[in-house]
Amino acid sequence: MKEAHEERDRRKGFSSSKKIFQSILEAIPDLVSVVDRDFKLVFSNFRGAYDDVSRKVPGKRSRPRCYEVYYPGLTEVCADCHLREVFNSGTAITTEKYHPKVGHVEIHSFPVFDENGAVIMAGEYHRSINARRQAEDALRDKNQMLESIINSSPTSIIVMDTNLDVTLWNPESEKIFGWSKEEVLGNRYPIVPVEYHDEFMKNVQDLNEGGSLRSMETQRMHKDGTLIDVLLSTAPMLDHDGDINGYMAMFADVREQKRAQQALQESEANYRTIFDAANDATFVFDPENGAMLDVNLKMCEMYGYTREQVLRLNVGDLSAGVPPYTYNDVLKKIWKTRYDKSHMFEWLAKDSSGQLFWIEVNMKGAVIGGEYKVLAVCRDIAERKAAEEKGRKMQERLRQVDKMAAIGTLASGIAHEINNPNNFILANAQFVSDIWPDISRILCQYAEDNGEFYLGKLRFSEAGSFIPNMLKGLVEGACRINNIVTGLKDFARQEKTRLDQTVDINKVIEAALSMLHNEIRKHTDKFQCILAENLPPVTGSFQQLEQVIVNLTMNALQALRTREEGVSLSTSYVRSIDEVIIKVNDEGVGMPDEVRQAIFDPFYTTRLDSGGTGLGLSICFSIVKEHGGIIECESEQGRGATFFVRLPVQQCGKGGDSKS
Repeated sequence: MKEAHEERDRRKGFSSSKKIFQSILEAIPDLVSVVDRDFKLVFSNFRGAYDDVSRKVPGKRSRPRCYEVYYPGLTEVCADCHLREVFNSGTAITTEKYHPKVGHVEIHSFPVFDENGAVIMAGEYHRSINARRQAEDALRDKNQMLESIINSSPTSIIVMDTNLDVTLWNPESEKIFGWSKEEVLGNRYPIVPVEYHDEFMKNVQDLNEGGSLRSMETQRMHKDGTLIDVLLSTAPMLDHDGDINGYMAMFADVREQKRAQQALQESEANYRTIFDAANDATFVFDPENGAMLDVNLKMCEMYGYTREQVLRLNVGDLSAGVPPYTYNDVLKKIWKTRYDKSHMFEWLAKDSSGQLFWIEVNMKGAVIGGEYKVLAVCRDIAERKAAEEKGRKMQERLRQVDKMAAIGTLASGIAHEINNPNNFILANAQFVSDIWPDISRILCQYAEDNGEFYLGKLRFSEAGSFIPNMLKGLVEGACRINNIVTGLKDFARQEKTRLDQTVDINKVIEAALSMLHNEIRKHTDKFQCILAENLPPVTGSFQQLEQVIVNLTMNALQALRTREEGVSLSTSYVRSIDEVIIKVNDEGVGMPDEVRQAIFDPFYTTRLDSGGTGLGLSICFSIVKEHGGIIECESEQGRGATFFVRLPVQQCGKGGDSKS
């Protein structure tokens, strides 16, 4: 009886313990299950994403097997079943598996023994490790990416621990320094030359003090002992607590870059040599604002600046500054290169002294150093412009000469036209003068018989006294017209040059002055002509010498500033040199010495705008020279001018006369 009570109490206690144990297992959030050796479920709390798993297999009344519950549709034990290993070995194992429903799980499996030590069941504990696996995958991906970056980096990346032993050596390090990864990992940092040891230790000290290094050019050693130019950057390696556990160094091989820099420097030196050796001034402009980026030596010489000075100026400072040669005008030329790759134009420039000069500019766009710039090549064309201006003036003078020739032709023609009616007037005037005494006697008799009467609106007594003077003036005027016309015809007549005539210089002057009468009255109230008596004749051309007198006198008259200033013309004979001297003096503006020395040059004139041809004095010089004479000039600025024409007198046997 007692034993029955004890058995009942034992079973009751076991049942109570079982309930407590089952309550504990049910409370665990992860899957806990127990299976027998046939893989049938003895217990499962169906937790850890297995909550909705059906606890029974359709069509089965007995306990289902674990794979039928946890892997619906599976009809046999998994090929890699971990429980089979537990049953076979009798030891606990831990494994990781992927469940389609749960994801990644970590499974702790353990054996359950009977009283004799035989494995009768196996328990397993499933814990989801999805978060851990995701973190591990992410870390692995990052590590793989970092490893790929390090291995594919075009720069050498080396990591050392605090003992300065190498812990990372990427392929580029092998390429640059020659040591393989196997040779250096775990060994002392090998690439520091002896002469750079202090520099290296200083870098390590700076890293230990929290510093870093960016882009320092230095040298490191190759395996074969040669030194390599490198660009070094360093940084400390920190652990989770922020303490330094190593150092990272990155090296860029700059040998090619250094060679390229040296080549570039040599190229720039060559460019500068060629640039400065050019015979034309060259500018490099910023196309946006016209700022000068570079100029050559020729430009500095042409404008009178140093390169440093000119680069502080803008292009407007080197221009005339008046439209169309202003800063804005040249900007338009610069901007035009975007649409017209090259264009040429003339420009009025200004040098450092403020003097203006002409240049020819060839401007074009160009890509320099990968950027769009504007080049301007400039040539000093002052001489060409001067030649063009001289040519223009010459053309003007030639046109004026042609005009004067046309006027001469017209004057000759007009002289012929005037001569006919003037002869008619002269003949009639002389006829009336001849018959006037008879007319006057008859009219006087009529007045005595009939008293005072009128001739037109004049009393006969008044008209009778001045009509003779009127007729005399009419005849004299017609004769004067006839003389002027004859002089014009002679002056304009083209004839073969004959220098064998006997010429009276005084008569030449009188003929010239008869044509210049109006011009003299127009310019001055003080004209004086003194002709020497018994002047010996000269041999030459009356017409050409008359032209000399006309030109010299006209020049003298045109040099006067007011009518109060005078002109004098005189002749004389100097026996000691046997020459006739013609002197033309004016009280006009005079000439500076540089003008006086050029006045006999063809086409030289200071009065181009007022019709001067620059030929008058040149022609005078030629005529006098052809006559064996000399023409000279004396002048001072503001004090008038005096011209001397010296002609040799006629010698015996020439011209049929002898000198007197």
